[in-house]
Amino acid sequence: MATIKLHLDLRRQKKDGTYPLVFMVVFNSKPIHIKTGISLSQDEFDFKNALIKNKPKLNQELYERECIYRDKLHRLQLTYSSSPLSWNSAQIKSFLEEQESSTITLTAYWEKIIEHLLKCKRYGGAKVHRTSLNAVKKHLDINIPIQDFSYSMLMALEEAFFRTGVSVNGMGVYFRSLRFVCNSAIKENVVETSWYPFKNYKIRKTPTVPRVLNLKDLTCYFNYPIDAQHPDFYYWNIGKLLFMLRGINITDLLLLTKDNIKGEYLIYKRRKTNKIYSIKINEAIRASLAYCHGNNTLLGLIDQEALNSPKIIEILTQKRKTINHHLKKIGIKLGILEPITTYAFRYSYANAAKQLGYSKDLIAEALGHEYGNSVTGIYLEQFDLEIVDSMNEKIIAAVLQNEN
Repeated sequence: MATIKLHLDLRRQKKDGTYPLVFMVVFNSKPIHIKTGISLSQDEFDFKNALIKNKPKLNQELYERECIYRDKLHRLQLTYSSSPLSWNSAQIKSFLEEQESSTITLTAYWEKIIEHLLKCKRYGGAKVHRTSLNAVKKHLDINIPIQDFSYSMLMALEEAFFRTGVSVNGMGVYFRSLRFVCNSAIKENVVETSWYPFKNYKIRKTPTVPRVLNLKDLTCYFNYPIDAQHPDFYYWNIGKLLFMLRGINITDLLLLTKDNIKGEYLIYKRRKTNKIYSIKINEAIRASLAYCHGNNTLLGLIDQEALNSPKIIEILTQKRKTINHHLKKIGIKLGILEPITTYAFRYSYANAAKQLGYSKDLIAEALGHEYGNSVTGIYLEQFDLEIVDSMNEKIIAAVLQNEN
C-alpha cells in the first residue's frame, strides 16, 4: 500500500524562517521525502488540504508531479504484486525521481554554460553565472529537467529573493543569467520554444547612481606625492592605468601581456564584448607601464600557473579585492569622499570627458559603447582613432595638471 501527499517539513527550518515543501511518500510502511524545490512559511501552507495558499498554478504543477509519482508507485506495486519488494527507502526514492537518460537538468545545463565560458576565457561572464546559479540554488531545487522549470517557479523564486532582502538590481542580475540559460536551451533545441518561462515575466530594475570621481578628485589622485617604494605605490599606479587606458576593465588589465603592445599602441580584445580596443601609448601611459615588470602578464599579478588554474575566476576576484582595498586606503588618505574602486575609474573617465566638454558620441566610442540606435553605432565605428587618442591625451593632461 502506498500513500503520497504534500508535506511541510517542520523539522528543517531554513535561515529565512521557511520550511522545505516535500512530497511525503509512504510505501510498504517506509517513509520517503522527495524535494519540490519550494520553501514556505507555515502561514503560506494549508495543512488541512495540503495546498499552497493562493497559488493555483503552482498547486496544479505540483499535482501533475504527484500524479507522475502515483503512476510510478502503481507500476511498482503491479511489478512486485506476487513477491515482496526488497528495495530500501533510498532505492524507492531514486526510482521515483529518476529521469530519462536523455533529460538534462537545469543545474547541469547551467554548469555546462559556465564551463563553456571558462574555456573561452570569458571569466567575467562565468563568474556572474556562477554567482547567479548559487543564489538560485539557495532558494529553489533546480536539479530538475529543464522543461519542468516554470513561470510559477520563477514567481516563487522572486518571492524568496524579496523575503531574504535581495535588492531589485541584484535580483535582476540573477534573473538575466537564468533567462540567458533558458534562451540557450531553446536555441540548442534542448526544449521547445513554447516552454519559455520568461514569456510573461519582466525583469525589474531600479536606477543606480554610478560612483564617480570628479576632475578635482582625479587631479588630487594623479598628483599624490607617493614614493615608488611605498607599499601602496603599485596599486596607485594600477589606478592610473585603469583611467588612462580609457576606463579599461580590471580583468582585461590583469590579463594583458607584452604581446598586446604593438609599437605605439596597446591593442586588446575586451573579454566581455569581444570588441577590439586600440589605445595610443602616450608619455604618461608609458611612464606608468615602466613600473610593470611581469613575466606572463603585463602587471605581473597573474602568473602562468594562475592562468592555467581551474580557479582562475577566484584568483582574479581576489586580486580585484586586494587592489580595491589599497585604492580605498589611498582615497581616505587623500580625503576623497567617494570610495575609490577599480570600477569607479571607468565611470570617472566618462565623467571627466563630459566635464571637459566632449560629446556623448565620442565618449561612447572611447569606452567601446554603442551610443543610441544601430545607425549611430555604425557611424561611431567610423571615428578616426586620432580623434579618440587626442581626446584621451587631453583628459590625461587635465588630471595631471597640478592645481597647486
